[in-house]
Amino acid sequence: MRILIPTDFSDYSEAALQMASEIPNVTEAIILHVTEGKANGKVKEKLEEARLLLSSQGITTQIRIVEQIKEPIEATIRSVAEEERIDCIIVGARGRGKVGKLLLGSVSDNLLLNVSRDLLIMQYPSYIKNSHHPDIFDNLLIPIELSSISYEILAFVRSLNIKGQITLLHVTDSTDHVAIRKLREELKDAADRINDGNSRYSISLLVLHGERVKTILSVAETLQATMILISRFGHLDYLKQAKIGSTVAGVAAQAGVPVYIRYPEFTLRMEGRELMASEFPLAEKIWETYHQQKVDPKTDRVFGAFAEGVLVSVARCRRHPDGFEVDSVFTPEAYRGHGFAKYAMDALIESCREEWLFMHSTKVLVGWYSRYGFEQIPEDALPKTIRERYAFALGNLEGSGVVPMVRKPQRL
Repeated sequence: MRILIPTDFSDYSEAALQMASEIPNVTEAIILHVTEGKANGKVKEKLEEARLLLSSQGITTQIRIVEQIKEPIEATIRSVAEEERIDCIIVGARGRGKVGKLLLGSVSDNLLLNVSRDLLIMQYPSYIKNSHHPDIFDNLLIPIELSSISYEILAFVRSLNIKGQITLLHVTDSTDHVAIRKLREELKDAADRINDGNSRYSISLLVLHGERVKTILSVAETLQATMILISRFGHLDYLKQAKIGSTVAGVAAQAGVPVYIRYPEFTLRMEGRELMASEFPLAEKIWETYHQQKVDPKTDRVFGAFAEGVLVSVARCRRHPDGFEVDSVFTPEAYRGHGFAKYAMDALIESCREEWLFMHSTKVLVGWYSRYGFEQIPEDALPKTIRERYAFALGNLEGSGVVPMVRKPQRL
């Protein structure tokens, strides 16, 4: 593992330097100092002392001094992290401003929002002053949401070859005893992902009801956790392309112990399929911002894209007296940018491939629907009942920005 340690020589950045060797699998480190001008001899001397400290602990260490010209410090840190292919950035929760006062983590806050690397935010707990303080990985609290994106963090933990105590915590807003019992079983399954029978560490499981950030912080304090290890975002945060999950941001800002924020490397669990009748309200919920469409079970087949079990895109095939119409292909704005509509359309085309499928496409999507075998046709080639849906255009669909299309049957 290659780590980057930005330092401004504050107590918090010094804490990061002192604890760097406690991170498992660290082989290389870069100590970065961003200056407002030329680095003087005293600065270089301090950096060399830091380099010797890490080198004495078996970590290959180099120093980088970057003169700040225009871009802010946090942008320089991100640039160096990208250039050096860093795995994890270790940063103090706070630093010192020009007048010597502690800042409330302006650099750390920016990195928290914008960095695409693992980030270890170092607090400066009193026990670091004690030469017998526990290692930061000795008593690990891992909040987990029980989805594949959070399971990635368990694979990461297993790869670290750590020892000590691990507590898996799931915070739920449910008070239903049956649901909580099921969550406990899922948490046991999660524990099996890191429990390889090795006795190096013991695993405890907690399922608690409450507000997530407060509960995580309370458990960390009660258990005297040495670190909180948490995924940068949950699956809903990822689907909505959030920079960081709200729970993670809250924990990082308020925790009294170091927080390791894992930038997950994973692939979404995707499924495209036809919705059951009991799932129609899910589609109608998505359509609330798309002309408030409703499902008619007598005529409609609805297909959806599910990401991590969440319905994120829908498409409908409606049976008219004289033909089948594809419409209401829609992905809510919060879920756009992942190509989810493809999964819904793939499912629809596969199930309805033996039918003549008609549609009114917007001009900008003609190319996209063409990939599914749809071809442009004259307006009068549409079946009468489907054509009448756009009677308001008075025979001028093109002027309305709408293009009639058809997909011919693909016989098996």
